[in-house]
Amino acid sequence: MSVLSETSAVPVSAYSGTLLTTGQAAKLCAVAPRTISRWVDAGLVPSHRTAGGRRRMLRSDLLDFMRAHGMPVLANDPSDQTRIAVVDDDAHVVRSLLRTLSRIVPGADCRSAHDGFSAGALVTSFRPNLVFLDVVMPGMSGLEVCEHVRSTPDLAGTAIAIVSGHLSDELRTRLTAVGADRFIAKPFSAGDIESAVAEFVTTSTVAGAGNCTKSGR
Repeated sequence: MSVLSETSAVPVSAYSGTLLTTGQAAKLCAVAPRTISRWVDAGLVPSHRTAGGRRRMLRSDLLDFMRAHGMPVLANDPSDQTRIAVVDDDAHVVRSLLRTLSRIVPGADCRSAHDGFSAGALVTSFRPNLVFLDVVMPGMSGLEVCEHVRSTPDLAGTAIAIVSGHLSDELRTRLTAVGADRFIAKPFSAGDIESAVAEFVTTSTVAGAGNCTKSGR
């Protein structure tokens, strides 16, 4: 499998904003994700869609909406925690990804799994904001892990970046159908990883101490 290049292409400041996923917004407001979707559809909260069709909204816009409707705003809300999962059966790829993530989002909690079964348990308990997911793995394929994430209501806010050296058009279509948000081909650069983080992860914790370590093996 491929070796991750550690050449950085995107400065950290390029994604220092605070975009929320639907799941993160739901936790902040203490409502179901479908309620956030209804508010967005009604034009009550400004938002945009990613290339994969996922809703994203500015934290400041959501807080303005909450204050206008008398909803309590907590000082330390769940959206302040950046959680990233790395799932790949190649230990070298995992180590490289974790090193890169520790530079990109030093305040993030990054955890890893090395097969499909461990990945399913990890994402269920960890509830990451973003998963970097390989496709060909022992136990359970990346396709099955993706289906598991999308069928679990508590993971509604989890973005999935498929990382693979086997990304045929047919496979991309199948993975898109089960909810993959982004595709990264191997071999890949740190810039590819930074771009995915920029699109899918709230980075309000970047100033904190990092915790990107291997776990879940």
